[in-house]
Amino acid sequence: MSTKPKPVPLAIVICDQIIEDRLTGKKTLVGVFNSIAARNFPCTHGSMSVFVSLTDGRGKYDCVLVCRDESSEQPIMQTQGPIEFADPTVVVEMHFALQGVTFPKPGLYSFEFLADDELLLERKFNVTEIKANP
Repeated sequence: MSTKPKPVPLAIVICDQIIEDRLTGKKTLVGVFNSIAARNFPCTHGSMSVFVSLTDGRGKYDCVLVCRDESSEQPIMQTQGPIEFADPTVVVEMHFALQGVTFPKPGLYSFEFLADDELLLERKFNVTEIKANP
């Protein structure tokens, strides 16, 4: 557990892709979604992106983005790395481009973002089964 103040969470969004303008640094989130549907399980989602935005941080934090099956609380994927705030007024925006995330079964899942082992953001979403027409 860190003794420094934790950053203030601004956003966590799941989408198909994130495009960043090279001149302005502005980001466009394309294909924002709240659920995934598949015919068969386990299912592998080809690609998706997660956008995370934080502010009011002090210095360096060790961060983790984890996708968890809510029914078992088991992680199905995670990625980690440091972030650093030059000063508390800075807004840090992160783009996680995820390839081949496998969902073992239909159900409720979540993306959790942690800084120095403290949960800052959580985004729940459903993975549903497409039923065949009779």
